[in-house]
Amino acid sequence: MNAVLAATAAVTMACEAAAGSTTMGVTITSDRDPDDFADPKSLKYKLNWAHTFDGGLIVGGSFQYRDRAFSDRASQNLEGTLGYRVPLTTTFSLTGSAGIGEHWRQNPTAAFPYYVLRIAADLDVNQTVTWNVVSFRYRDGFDPDDHYNTPQIATGFTYKLDGQSSISAKIMRNWREGDPSSTGVSLGFRQRF
Repeated sequence: MNAVLAATAAVTMACEAAAGSTTMGVTITSDRDPDDFADPKSLKYKLNWAHTFDGGLIVGGSFQYRDRAFSDRASQNLEGTLGYRVPLTTTFSLTGSAGIGEHWRQNPTAAFPYYVLRIAADLDVNQTVTWNVVSFRYRDGFDPDDHYNTPQIATGFTYKLDGQSSISAKIMRNWREGDPSSTGVSLGFRQRF
């Protein structure tokens, strides 16, 4: 994990001198019971960073804090990713990424590494609204005994406030080890530099 953090820091410094754009954002997600949307399961706070090079290569990282409802249990994820965005038309694009991360809880000995794969399709409805048609995440621990097979499928919309900032809203379905684990709704803000 230290190597991932060192590599992310090195890429961050290299990105400052490279062409492209850098974004930072925050997302708040409310996960609800998969069978009863009225019952909250957890609240997630996610900080993310990404640098997109002019050629479409994307280097990113994120930190997520998850606070379980009606419990004093919390967990965190620290993740680094490498991806690529392919514009198929002037309004439709595909983005894929792969990464590794570390998941831990209050008990530091329960921490474990994981890998993550994502693919997404976006459609620009007009100059300010983008329909995030679908995004799919496959995430699992390197050790199957960690029981972290947690895929997700989502859809949503992004609204550009101006040329540098945007807000987004998404709805998602999460699974854990093959069973539905939650339905989430998220709101996000992203700033481009």
